[in-house]
Amino acid sequence: MQRSRWLLTPGSPREPVTRVRRGAPVRLSTHAASAGLVAVLLVLTAFSVTAAVTNARASAEAQQSAAVSKWSEQVERSLLLQETLVDQLTVEPENWSRTAFDAAGAATRDAIEEMGTVAGAGHTDRTGEWLRLHARYEFAVDQLVVATGQSPRTAERFEEVYVDPHYDALATLVRGEATQHWERVGEALAFVEEVQRVLLVATPVAFGAGLALVAWFTSVLSRSRRETVAQAERNRQQALHDALTGLPNRTLLHQQGEAALADAGTGTVALMLIDLDRFKEINDTLGHAYGDVVLQAVSDRLRATVRGSDTVARLGGDEFAVLLPHVVDEESAQQLAVRALAAMEAPIAVEGISLDVDASIGIALSGRHGDDLESLLQNADIAMYSAKDRGLGVCVYNPSLNDHSPERLGLLGQLRRAIDNRELVLHFQPKITLPGARVCGVEALVRWQHPERGLIPPGEFIPLAERTPLIEPLTRYVIDAALEQCARWRDAGRLLGVAVNVSARNLHDEHFVAEVAELLAHWRLPASCLELEVTESAITADPDRARRILGELAERGVTLSIDDFGAGYTSLAQLKDLPVHRVKIDRSLVASMAADPSDALIVRSVLELGHNLGLTTVAEGVEDEATCQRLGEMGCDVAQGHHIGRPMAAEQLEAWFDARVAVRI
Repeated sequence: MQRSRWLLTPGSPREPVTRVRRGAPVRLSTHAASAGLVAVLLVLTAFSVTAAVTNARASAEAQQSAAVSKWSEQVERSLLLQETLVDQLTVEPENWSRTAFDAAGAATRDAIEEMGTVAGAGHTDRTGEWLRLHARYEFAVDQLVVATGQSPRTAERFEEVYVDPHYDALATLVRGEATQHWERVGEALAFVEEVQRVLLVATPVAFGAGLALVAWFTSVLSRSRRETVAQAERNRQQALHDALTGLPNRTLLHQQGEAALADAGTGTVALMLIDLDRFKEINDTLGHAYGDVVLQAVSDRLRATVRGSDTVARLGGDEFAVLLPHVVDEESAQQLAVRALAAMEAPIAVEGISLDVDASIGIALSGRHGDDLESLLQNADIAMYSAKDRGLGVCVYNPSLNDHSPERLGLLGQLRRAIDNRELVLHFQPKITLPGARVCGVEALVRWQHPERGLIPPGEFIPLAERTPLIEPLTRYVIDAALEQCARWRDAGRLLGVAVNVSARNLHDEHFVAEVAELLAHWRLPASCLELEVTESAITADPDRARRILGELAERGVTLSIDDFGAGYTSLAQLKDLPVHRVKIDRSLVASMAADPSDALIVRSVLELGHNLGLTTVAEGVEDEATCQRLGEMGCDVAQGHHIGRPMAAEQLEAWFDARVAVRI
């Protein structure tokens, strides 16, 4: 303070006033700089801390949402497993199906509770709602089991009104929950990216210490972001790919399919839908472990067959799809389908067992068969079932294949009228004993002489009828007409039994036995005159019910036979327990036994098995004398095929029969 009052002349060696005035700005600048640096550091620190906390919170939210979505998908998988077991549960309510259904139900409940735990307290009410809805679904299934034992038609209606709505409601909630949380993951990642961008812009304006601090926080943020993005990518990979085969699932197929259609321009995109034939029999007979190996082998073969730009997807169960962008034309798509079919049909070895897997492929092309993936899937599905019904292997969609098209609906209506007006006719194929070549019966085969289209082959209208209740009156018509002809032959001294094919729907009809008995009584024929042929697939569709219906028919004296034996995976134990009298060896085995020693060995084994079980053995598809003689040497009891006689009208068969009897006399 004293120095401030000195009075010195200019030029004096001491100028305290001037020094005081010059030093203040320096100190102020230093303080300001220090304060500014501190402020910058504090701001950067606060910004970085806030960004880190915000990023951590967003990352935690993303991870929580991903975890909730994961458990939602687990709920969906367990619930879907329950739904797939419902049909088996109605067939075998007290066996392994009940245990498997209950285990799947427990897994569903555990997944719901785990999802609620991960989601936190805010999800408690929703978790309770899911558990209550799941309990109502299981209660509806239990009631369905009870209803099935009382009346199949009531059970079918009960399933539509109660079981399916509960399943659909819960499945919709589960999928919605998963979608909602995946959206939250995306939002959290977008927020993290925004924070990262702002932080990187602010960093260059800081001082060295600030840069170091920012760099440190940036590394933390980057690492956290990378971990979050990597986890999200792993979850996305799991959500879009099949867990067993690693193939894209239905969701990813839709995404890639729509993208391919958008990029196609004037080009063509093809979609192949593939369904494995008799895969359910492999699962039911050998177990799911064998089925899983088959699915993995099929997926590997499909991937090895298609082009690099194609997408192979597993849609679920034994159903696959192949997306073919930029195909040249229909023929090129068919050629690829034929190659894929050949690859899949090669035997698959599983623990020393060689399994033959057949497949049916339907093809739909963009532009001609649909402009979006859903339309292509629907039409490829129709073509695939047409290939399966007709045994074509590969079929390209056309509108006439659609069951709901005017042509198909019109054909169904005409078939109904043809049945009512008794316009269908029967042809009969004879069977002879081995040895001796004595005519021992005939098989009745229905034919439709359409007034406008001419002779319609059975492959066009029988598969169509089998997918509708119309197969029941059609079967009754054939049995009635066959018994009428049998009665006429007996009156004329021709003692020929007649065989008729029946479908799986007939074995589900509680009135079928009574209708057969009524027709036998009407034509005054002993039950032994009638033989009913059922396929392996018709029996395996519902073994318990089939066994009961067949047992009632056998008690009434009707002859029963298993048709096409050897084409499926029916177990020997199951054959032993069936009340059948005859086993018909599949024509594919008989036709190839001369060229394939393995098929000949199978035929011999079936013959020995049938005789050991007290069954009459019948060989179908006998096309030449050499095959007929060899079957006789093997001990086959009965032969049937074009070498014996082609299917013919009743009058032609009578002339053929009379001439054969005259020659023998």
